[in-house]
Amino acid sequence: MKKLIMCVAAAIMLSGCAGVLEKQQPVCSGTAIVGGQENKVQIYGVRKQNNQTQYRAGYPFNWRWVSANTFTGTTCK
Repeated sequence: MKKLIMCVAAAIMLSGCAGVLEKQQPVCSGTAIVGGQENKVQIYGVRKQNNQTQYRAGYPFNWRWVSANTFTGTTCK
């Protein structure tokens, strides 16, 4: 009985997370200097906030919004 309850609880928890991890396609890419190394970074979103352009950057920025000044160049329009 205990195993059945655990299986039902696990199924409910997993179904609650459905769609959260949906795959997104990058809208453009950029080049950033991180730790003295030049890295190509996938960009998943672009926004303007307080007259500053920000990019939702993937690894190594952990999909956070970062300033456009962080990048030495991008393919974003």
